Amino acid sequence: MTAAALVAEAVGESLRAAVARRSPRVVEALDPERAVARAREWAACALPGATVDGVRVRSALYRPDGSCTLRYLVPLSPAGREQVLLVQVPAEGRDLAIRAFPADPGLPTLGRALDPLLMRQVLGRVVPGTGGDRAIGRCAVDVVRYPRAGRCVLRYRLSPGAGGPGELRHPVVFGKVYGDATATAAASALRLLRAGLRVLPDSLRIDVPQPLAVVPALRLGLVEELSGQPVLPRLLKRSSDVGGRVDPLLMDAIRAGGRTASAVHSCDSSGARLPVRDLAAERTATERQLASLESVWPRVAGYLRRRVADVLEAIEDAPHTGWPVVPVVAHGDLTPGQILLDSSGRPGLVDVDTLCVAEPALDLGRFLAYLHVAGVRRSARAWPLLTDLSGVFLASYLDGHVPSTAATRVAADARRLVLARTAAYRVLALARLGASACWQLKDDRLGAVVDVLDAGDDWMRSVAG
Repeated sequence: MTAAALVAEAVGESLRAAVARRSPRVVEALDPERAVARAREWAACALPGATVDGVRVRSALYRPDGSCTLRYLVPLSPAGREQVLLVQVPAEGRDLAIRAFPADPGLPTLGRALDPLLMRQVLGRVVPGTGGDRAIGRCAVDVVRYPRAGRCVLRYRLSPGAGGPGELRHPVVFGKVYGDATATAAASALRLLRAGLRVLPDSLRIDVPQPLAVVPALRLGLVEELSGQPVLPRLLKRSSDVGGRVDPLLMDAIRAGGRTASAVHSCDSSGARLPVRDLAAERTATERQLASLESVWPRVAGYLRRRVADVLEAIEDAPHTGWPVVPVVAHGDLTPGQILLDSSGRPGLVDVDTLCVAEPALDLGRFLAYLHVAGVRRSARAWPLLTDLSGVFLASYLDGHVPSTAATRVAADARRLVLARTAAYRVLALARLGASACWQLKDDRLGAVVDVLDAGDDWMRSVAG
């Protein structure tokens, strides 16, 4: 069954069908032929002589008020480059607005952070060990990740200049541009996490980037480069629809995920000035997201709400005390793509903007939700593999956290409780992923969420014993 058919069976119709009734101008903006015509109108004014042969429509983000943002990826000839156009469709009244990247209203400092001449001077002044304004001879800027809203990740590749000491301590620097003042809080979270990891035994340590500087005027946080790569998503994609023997590299990567969560949760949380998140607050936040769907996709909201209730009702009578629910330092948004592995197999972790104090199951459940949706989205045949990976991930985590001196019965009780709590946070994360898929008009992602929710908690069988 296709993703669109799966969504239609569960919630009645495709996501765009509801948008078409409510916001026909959004559907027009999403139409490839209309997009080509609008891109040509833009090019005739902004780039006379340029030819637009086609447009790829990407990154739609529909909103409850009926407005929408999206992007047109426009190949231009004879220049041979691709221009990103940022498109805003208002809820009503005005015509849609088209701006050339990086003129993003949500990230007003992005254009300056992408300016290589300006950033050569800025980085020379603020990056430790660089040596001043003239220390950098050349600065190349790459866009690494540009999500639909809120931030943009950049890579600065630097070469030494005549006015500096020669070799640069940080020839590659990563920057994250925010729409607000989050950069300062993110740098503080990194410093706290690094301090907590520093006192752990070598076997538990992981790498997290050193914060190098914050540039408030640019809403920009700067960190060092880590040596690892996010291999887990690639290995999962390669293995999800292949039967037979499981790739040992994938198993190593999933174990690294468990060790990473264990390391973060082992850090001292006393005195940490971090947001506190618990199950009740997460349930309330999830319900707010589902309520926002009601006016557009009421059947989706009802379906997700029922699935959440089924899981949470099952744990209401379970004990809520003891090690598994004691608050710890938590990542807050742990996903397979945020875990890096270097050539020696040492884990690294990036994107700690969401660092918080929470019970361990918050991170465990969210990680598994993303893992399961990613695997099912790749192949409906992925469940046997995903069940094995879930067991390996949780076993790797629990081996380092269930006290080794505990009696067998106590350890088993703790294991059952952390699994039940993980299932609760997982279903909340899945509901949010489903809501996000709706606003992004992604039938395939919503279809994967539906498939994962319909499968229930079979994934727990490999570790429940």
